Amino acid sequence: MFDIHDISEVVYQETFDKMYDSLVAEYKNGEIDLETLERNEEEQQKILMNGLYEGETKFAHTNAIVDAHQFVITLIKNGKIKKED
Repeated sequence: MFDIHDISEVVYQETFDKMYDSLVAEYKNGEIDLETLERNEEEQQKILMNGLYEGETKFAHTNAIVDAHQFVITLIKNGKIKKED
């Protein structure tokens, strides 16, 4: 039998990993800029608050998206991720 907490953790980690990799690649390739990342993160925060009432798995999914955005934004601002020339 599956435990909902285990499922939520798997959903979170898989979503975070995919989102993080995608955001880094898009930023490095110039497909997305810092301002767009910040705007997207704000929109996802709103969705996250609504997801809180839609169940644990939905919340974990949206939380991973928000966390990935915040992590990438922080790395960009700290000079750890740079656009490719």
